[in-house]
Amino acid sequence: MNDLTPVPGVGTPGDDVDIELDAGQTLFQEGDAGDRAYVVRSGKLEISRRVHGAEVAIAVIEAGTLLGEMALIDDQPRSATVRALEPSVLTVVPKAAFEFHLARTDPVIRLILERFTSIIRDLNTENVRLTLGIR
Repeated sequence: MNDLTPVPGVGTPGDDVDIELDAGQTLFQEGDAGDRAYVVRSGKLEISRRVHGAEVAIAVIEAGTLLGEMALIDDQPRSATVRALEPSVLTVVPKAAFEFHLARTDPVIRLILERFTSIIRDLNTENVRLTLGIR
């Protein structure tokens, strides 16, 4: 099979599904299972974590950003909450499509992605603790 062969359920050109979020609307919450990733097409979204009852903003992302991929790479729950700061449009990347492309990635690159994902999760947790003065 070559890269141009459509795979049922994976998505083919023209099958993109976009979703729209209103300002203040939550895309997903920390701890949710990850069944898709998203590409931000327009708008602005905030990524935050909750520690000891406090919510800490980690990042603000805009158009062109992929989000939600970490849960698909390491099969762990969502590491943060994502909420729209303004009306936003996102393209859905179903888990099957993500896994289809990831399975065709060089195994060494896959290991690197898994390692980077682990490091990012650890750094985000440490960053929130430092922000809140928690050790």
